[in-house]
Amino acid sequence: MLGGLSCKATVCTTLALASILSVAHGLFPDEAGKIDWYRSQLGVPKTILPYSNGDTTGIYAITHRNVLASLNPNNGDTIWRQTFGDNESIGALQLRDNQALTLSGSSNCNSSAVRVWDTATGGLKWEYVHPPSSAYSPVNGAAAFVDGNKDVVAVVGDSLVRVAAGRSEPVWEVALNGTAAYKRVVVQEDVVFVIGDAPRTKKNDKPRLHVVEVDVGAGYVVSQYDVADGTSIGSKRLVVIESKEYGAYVVWRDEGNIIWYIHRLGLTKPMWEVFHPKLVQIELTPEDMLTSTITELDVDPGLNEDTPRFALTYKKSDGKEKTVVVEMFRTDDKLDMRKVVGFRSDSGGVVSSFGAAAAKVEAKAEDGGASPSRSTACARIADGNISWRIYKDSKNAEHSGEYAYDPSLYGPLSKAVLFYTSAGEARVLVQTTGGLLVVFGPGASEPVWFRDESLAHATDMAFMDLAPPASSAEHAAKATDPSVVGSAVARYILRWVETTRSLCEWVFSGFGLLGSSSASSTKLAALRSVSERIAPSAPLVAGDHFGFRKLSVFGTSTGVVAALSTQDGSRSWTHWVATNSTGVRIEQVFVTRRIQPLSSAAALVTVVGRDIRGRTVVADLDALSGAPVGEESIHSYARGHAKAFALPVVDPASGQQL
Repeated sequence: MLGGLSCKATVCTTLALASILSVAHGLFPDEAGKIDWYRSQLGVPKTILPYSNGDTTGIYAITHRNVLASLNPNNGDTIWRQTFGDNESIGALQLRDNQALTLSGSSNCNSSAVRVWDTATGGLKWEYVHPPSSAYSPVNGAAAFVDGNKDVVAVVGDSLVRVAAGRSEPVWEVALNGTAAYKRVVVQEDVVFVIGDAPRTKKNDKPRLHVVEVDVGAGYVVSQYDVADGTSIGSKRLVVIESKEYGAYVVWRDEGNIIWYIHRLGLTKPMWEVFHPKLVQIELTPEDMLTSTITELDVDPGLNEDTPRFALTYKKSDGKEKTVVVEMFRTDDKLDMRKVVGFRSDSGGVVSSFGAAAAKVEAKAEDGGASPSRSTACARIADGNISWRIYKDSKNAEHSGEYAYDPSLYGPLSKAVLFYTSAGEARVLVQTTGGLLVVFGPGASEPVWFRDESLAHATDMAFMDLAPPASSAEHAAKATDPSVVGSAVARYILRWVETTRSLCEWVFSGFGLLGSSSASSTKLAALRSVSERIAPSAPLVAGDHFGFRKLSVFGTSTGVVAALSTQDGSRSWTHWVATNSTGVRIEQVFVTRRIQPLSSAAALVTVVGRDIRGRTVVADLDALSGAPVGEESIHSYARGHAKAFALPVVDPASGQQL
């Protein structure tokens, strides 16, 4: 059990999805209360960090389901996990000296908790719980180890605190006085920099960063100032990079400007300006430069003892993308930049996704000694494949591979992380927006391992019975009995539905119907499968329970819709529902024909949810394959709905529920 936040106790549990049966005829007494299957889930990761200390190597993650977990890098199995409270979001993770630091907070009680865990066992070593504060704000990663990794500095409430093991009170506390929404702390020798988005005022309405420099030992403010006008933390035009040798820097570009600015933390003015052509060594027009975005590469920048690096990506006027890895270097007292490696990050003019990660690793040499190596991993979707590469400061990839993948299964790529096993073997972990984790390695024709975390975010579920036996014929007949659907009551409901549908269409058109987006239903089955292990395409798998073959259809907040066998939990199909390349938060799942004769047209799975702006989205999928139905299978509306519901009547023409 996790102690700490006073408003709610939290318990470590295993998130399991058990089949919930709607028909219980023929249940034997010894079967009551038994779980047919379960799936252990962690949730979609927010942060994934590889960590190595001696011969022990692991992968650690914090997730959107408020779970801290350690994974085996060789097979993806869960080594240990700690589950925080439902409303206790984990905002920071740092790994040092076999310790895992987390900063979490709960808006229910306006309190934050600093906890330090044993990386080998997952046991809690010590914790500090900050008293409830009216100035509480959601935690966003602002915590770090200091003083030989014994103490911790963290932003809690409206203060920066230094806390230590065995002490119920902070070593010191500095009031931040609402000067910014702080999201990052950077420790450099004897000072800590607290960085956040400055509040906008009438005098200065532009976004910008506010930096507070605090003495680590005594806890007093050394200086504070604004920097990086026109940008904010989380922008694709700004990164914060760290290096033990070179210091810490903010690199940013103003919107509408082609010049990148570089500011060293601790100084009050930017000192360097970098022009694009000098870095990328490719032909660029001003329009190309204005599309440039920047990506932080280091998996854990606080461990970086080498030259700082970042990646610049450009989308040219012909639709092609180019990514360049850039590093800082110093000549005497002058700081400069140079290109390390460049590669295409587009897919024949259609950009699907790009993920990158770089880390300084200790890979074992042939003689058993340690040899430092610094590599960059990239991944993209191209021509129906996940294409991945590992570069070691060369234009030619040291390792590469491709694997069949259709983004309509789990969405586009959201990140890639480079890590090494305890044997020194390189691995690339790729994560999709829908919650699929896939690990690739040199020499492997298939993924080394994968995890599907989408169902940890299930929001609704519906059942569908397939090919009912004779014993259920009476039930099937009643569902489509002409005397029922042709009754006066049913005809009245059908007329009411038609009138309501016309009225809704008129209202939406009058108030600005956004139109519909569609997905083609003619995709080849082969392109819908990464492999039978990741995305089964045939045959349809259904569970057999009490004389019925059943599918359970789940909707998730990540946009993934998945049909699983109720018997063993195996997947029959998945589909990612999205608008404008962003997953839809699915709230309700409907199946239009509860009993599906396999010889007739398939029922529809209709899901209702909201897009990122809160507008209603309705999608129709084939219940037997998950494929979008029709040319306009996804409908977006200008307003959010209050409630979606199924009518207790069957359409006589299609035999499907309205």
